[in-house]
Amino acid sequence: MLEVCIDSLESAVNAVYGGANEIEICSSLAEGGLTPSAGLVKTIKKAINDYALTNSAHLDSAESCAKKPKVNVMIRCRTGSDFNYTEQEMETMMADIYTFKEIGVDRFVFGSLTVGQEIDEENCLRVVEAASPVPVTFHRAFDVCKEPNKAMEKLIEIKFDRVLTSGQRTSASDDKAIELIKSLVKSYGDKIDVMPGAGVNELNARIFVKLGCKIVHSSCKKVKHLPRVNHHLSMGTSDSEFIYVTDESIVRRTKEAIVL
Repeated sequence: MLEVCIDSLESAVNAVYGGANEIEICSSLAEGGLTPSAGLVKTIKKAINDYALTNSAHLDSAESCAKKPKVNVMIRCRTGSDFNYTEQEMETMMADIYTFKEIGVDRFVFGSLTVGQEIDEENCLRVVEAASPVPVTFHRAFDVCKEPNKAMEKLIEIKFDRVLTSGQRTSASDDKAIELIKSLVKSYGDKIDVMPGAGVNELNARIFVKLGCKIVHSSCKKVKHLPRVNHHLSMGTSDSEFIYVTDESIVRRTKEAIVL
């Protein structure tokens, strides 16, 4: 399967029409993905429902539901690679979980670490229990854990059913990353899904399927240039003249690569 991460309605629609099995909805992918607005989640759910209705004429209800992409939501209230949250930050994220459960989502994506870069058992349990029966993916906070095997065992104990990882490297396609992902799948793949992400694309996605990964994660993006504005002010941490948008054709080619 293919999960596509997006941070706009345009990207979500392109992912759906490209054949993505799951959509991970975030805001600010440039910051690694933050909690999206309720409005974005609602409009994407409507777009997916409209897509399902349009394409259900020749399918029975079971087939139509099977082809309907799942909606996964990032829970991460701020940027930063520490993933160590204060009680106020946790209160904010717990409120987001309850809000999105009311809206109706298929999965949450969350991660929390201790100051020592180990799994924050207390806050992770708190989130998994609040999310239930909605499953939870542990995101790339895993990639900054000091002991990946110890972290995996703890995630399984807490009852995360999926972990997103780049193999603790900048890109999952790095040789050392592939070695780690292969080892994790071999040791823990029957207890938790290991989902490679970061640098995964149509050219290398098949590698991870051959390793035994059941799902891969990609943004399938292209550059979209913004109108040039003459000013001397910066309206954010970056003042880029372009953004990234998921491309329908890249999604389709990536999906084709993993189902060969």
